[in-house]
Amino acid sequence: MEGKQGQWGGRPMLLLCHGIPAAPQTEGRGNGEKDGGYPALAASCLREGFNVFHFNFRGTGESEGNFDLAGWQRDLAAVLDYWEKEGQRNTFLLWGFSAGAAVSCCVAARDSRVKALVMAASPAEFAGLFPAGEEQRLLAVMRQRGIIRDRDFPPDTARWLQDIHAASPLMYIRAIPPRPLLIIHGEEDEVVSRNHAHQLYLAAGAYTELMILPGAGHQLRRHPPAVYCCLRWLKNQKMPRA
Repeated sequence: MEGKQGQWGGRPMLLLCHGIPAAPQTEGRGNGEKDGGYPALAASCLREGFNVFHFNFRGTGESEGNFDLAGWQRDLAAVLDYWEKEGQRNTFLLWGFSAGAAVSCCVAARDSRVKALVMAASPAEFAGLFPAGEEQRLLAVMRQRGIIRDRDFPPDTARWLQDIHAASPLMYIRAIPPRPLLIIHGEEDEVVSRNHAHQLYLAAGAYTELMILPGAGHQLRRHPPAVYCCLRWLKNQKMPRA
């Protein structure tokens, strides 16, 4: 885990949740992103006055294990538990990207400690991205990216894929409101079409804001207008002091 923490000051903790790496991982160093990656985004959040923490889900960066969306949900729940024990009481904001946004939605739906959620470039469901019957191809891609590392993982390929499909936000998003929810998506997203954002927005109901950004692709972390919109939205939320 890596993190940056400002003075507590009774403020909520913002957790950044990354997506599935698109480039091969270099062991111990992630994929060496030239833009500074999530540490740079965390530093920007810190400058804006947030207590902020970013970490690597299992199978990515310096974290051990293998890519598994059920495991990613356990990882995020463990991070919430850790910071609660450290004194951050019951007030967390989640800002997730792509699969990290989907996982954030699943966890927030059943965890009242999460008070607001930003879903950036999130899939509405995974059946189209991880098709049934293509498990071996998908596993080969994940191994090539370095996020499935153990030769004998997964022990049950069908269950691994079922767990991915079970992390579809459409099944959970209705449980987020009345907590504030921002769904933000690039109009030119080349990985997850903007139709996913519209599906999520319709399913969520009230207390939800939808932003479709012209000219933006999938990697919204690298799109300054998207980062600005998300930070502005988060700062405008009236959160109870922790």
